[in-house]
Amino acid sequence: MTHCKKHPDHKTDTHCKLCLEPYCTECKSHRLFICEGCLYKVAIVILIVMITISYVAWFGIF
Repeated sequence: MTHCKKHPDHKTDTHCKLCLEPYCTECKSHRLFICEGCLYKVAIVILIVMITISYVAWFGIF
């Protein structure tokens, strides 16, 4: 097993489902099994999609 990037003294228990980066149980703060970096990226993509859909609904761009 490898060691966690944020906690070098801990061994990794699982890996991210999106980027396959290993992390320890202390880094896992949710049940999605997604690392914190990928969680932020997914949140940004969802925000951009929501903004795009709202413009389509208001102005009928497409």
